[in-house]
Amino acid sequence: MKYSKKTMMAILEFIVVCLAIVFVFKGIIMPVKVDGSSMYPTLHDGDLAFMSRLDLNSKQIKRFDIVTIDCKQLDNVIIKRVIGLPGEKIVYKNDCLYVNGKYIKENYLNKSHIKDVKSRYNISYFTDDFEISVGENEIFVLGDNRVNSLDSRELGCFKIEDVLSKKGIILFPFNHMKGMN
Repeated sequence: MKYSKKTMMAILEFIVVCLAIVFVFKGIIMPVKVDGSSMYPTLHDGDLAFMSRLDLNSKQIKRFDIVTIDCKQLDNVIIKRVIGLPGEKIVYKNDCLYVNGKYIKENYLNKSHIKDVKSRYNISYFTDDFEISVGENEIFVLGDNRVNSLDSRELGCFKIEDVLSKKGIILFPFNHMKGMN
């Protein structure tokens, strides 16, 4: 069976487009489906997002970035917020974050959600007091829904190389569409 030059070019173009799509989704963009409520109200169970796989080294990952992590303890990918960076001492006391002794405001936390959770569970603190030192080449992560999040408090710090993606945009459902900060 012989193919015309035009048909061969169409087949070649199709293969190039397919390879480009695979490259984009493997090397640049990671589709993520949120599973659970540990990042609520920032992210909702079932949200579909595209997150960046670029700049995943320790100099590019910033405090409060939302990241996906290859969690070997759970044999699953988890999505959390970066709280502690390599070499830092993280302290939570009376619902306040201190990094290396300096108070850091967490503007991303939803105050009405925190008030509702404290009332619903009859608790005094949204984030129990703790202290941890983050190792070199590691990050410390928490879910935004601290009362319902399995994170670095129980799982420990994560290696930078375990970070699969960061930041991104929620695409679906459409009423949740927004950038992830």
